[in-house]
Amino acid sequence: MPEMTSDIIIKDLVSMLGIKAVLHHDDDTAPFLSDWHSRYHGKAYAVALPETTDQVSALLAYADKHNIIVVPQGGNTGFMGGATPDASGHTILLSLRRMNKIRQIDKQNMSMTVEAGCILQTLQDSADDAGLYFPLNLAAKGSCTIGGNLGTNAGGLNVVRYGTTRQLTLGLEVVLMGGEVIELLSGLRKDNTGYDLKNLFIGSEGTLGVITAATMRLFPKPVARSTAFAEVRDVSAAVELLHRVQAASGGMVEAFELIPADILHVLFEYFPKIPQPLATIGAMNVLMEIGSTNPASNQVDGNGNTPIRQIMEDVLETAFEDGLVIDATIASSDAQRDALWDVRETAPESHKLAGKVARSDVALPQSAIADFYAEMVAGIKAIDPKIRICGYGHLGDGNLHFNLVQAAGGDPDFDAKTPKLYDLLYGNIAKYNGSISAEHGIGQLKRDQLAKVKSPAILNTMRSIKSALDPKNLMNPGKII
Repeated sequence: MPEMTSDIIIKDLVSMLGIKAVLHHDDDTAPFLSDWHSRYHGKAYAVALPETTDQVSALLAYADKHNIIVVPQGGNTGFMGGATPDASGHTILLSLRRMNKIRQIDKQNMSMTVEAGCILQTLQDSADDAGLYFPLNLAAKGSCTIGGNLGTNAGGLNVVRYGTTRQLTLGLEVVLMGGEVIELLSGLRKDNTGYDLKNLFIGSEGTLGVITAATMRLFPKPVARSTAFAEVRDVSAAVELLHRVQAASGGMVEAFELIPADILHVLFEYFPKIPQPLATIGAMNVLMEIGSTNPASNQVDGNGNTPIRQIMEDVLETAFEDGLVIDATIASSDAQRDALWDVRETAPESHKLAGKVARSDVALPQSAIADFYAEMVAGIKAIDPKIRICGYGHLGDGNLHFNLVQAAGGDPDFDAKTPKLYDLLYGNIAKYNGSISAEHGIGQLKRDQLAKVKSPAILNTMRSIKSALDPKNLMNPGKII
């Protein structure tokens, strides 16, 4: 067998996929070989862009035969370096972007089967065109792919009502290293026939196989919404307000986002045209939305109110009287709703523009969030009183994106402080029975930390599963474990 040089590998890939589906010049491959934050940089023989499951199967059979590492990648919008190869160059970067077809929409089953490279926004739009609703909603929806969402078990803004990507998935199509295809695309809500292989691959970050397609749940389309932005007394008041809105609406809360002042200061520094929701920037705020599929919820009464808006008004009025809420506004048009959501959805981009960020993604019991938050603020300020604490996120499911942004104007010592900041964060997470990763995955960034917080029994079980499905450790090695 001839030695597998880069030229031979590229030639073989072109033979398998076609010349337009194999990128190997530096200018063409560069966008695929760094993560979204440019924290990690890698090398590869080539970037392969298959169009079919059969081509993915052929590529993984080839990689297995010749002991070549394969790193799967979706939209490359991840934060943990999970889709970036190492610097050795002994890798095929497998991009699923060309596998972007909607294979089927089954309206009666309320499901859709899509390929892994479909942009999340495409799923949302296609469901909408069918008169249905796909609720997974992320700030990167215009560029992230459903395959990447599945690989990290993404959550997003609507988890409080609809669950994570795992809860939205009915079936998968997966290709294993060696080329074997596992077809699990059933649209069944119940299937108790042995091990739940589907959920094994969701959240595995491409370390066990390549997800090529998925069958996703759809829902009735909300026809009425009420969206509000409120300044709250503190984090504990925000949690209490969430519970009140849930009870008053009968569980119709679609999103409930915690937004501290530093988020707004950073946001308006880089996006000054986004309207400020309230007259002043409060120390702690929430963005909340309730939705109904009942058309009666949107009928205007004699006072110009709809039932769903009245629910929001009543809750906020009582919360104001009880000292939970300091100020609030309720969107009265789609344009106002969009403006409120611009505040939340543009926040990640403003952090990137602000420079250095210690980014994290933690989960906590709702009962622990307020105490955790207070302890974190005190500890962080002791390390750096000027750091901007952007601990924001999906309060409805206990998921905080506790991002720490360097001081305004820059901080040459920020990198030196970052390990202390992470030690403080993750040490407190363990104390409050939380998780170091809620929806962004482990990737490279949290791999060493995972080894500290998981028990040996759990880690050994994970390694056994990895070894059984990928005995040569060719599927995205160096990630998770």
